[in-house]
Amino acid sequence: HAAEFFKVDPHKALMLGDSINDVQAARAAGFQIICVSYGYNHGEDIRKANPDAVIDSLTQLDSVISYQ
Repeated sequence: HAAEFFKVDPHKALMLGDSINDVQAARAAGFQIICVSYGYNHGEDIRKANPDAVIDSLTQLDSVISYQ
């Protein structure tokens, strides 16, 4: 709904999350997903959920986002 509201192609949208639920929601919406390595994920390593990227700090966002 967010992509439709903002008139953005879901494949060009990005979600930032911290849990497997966030990865699943982003995939269902057709969004790319970057996760932080900390946060609410029941103690599991978020990398197991296969997000597009994992960062340890929001200051790293710029290094993993491609502005095209």
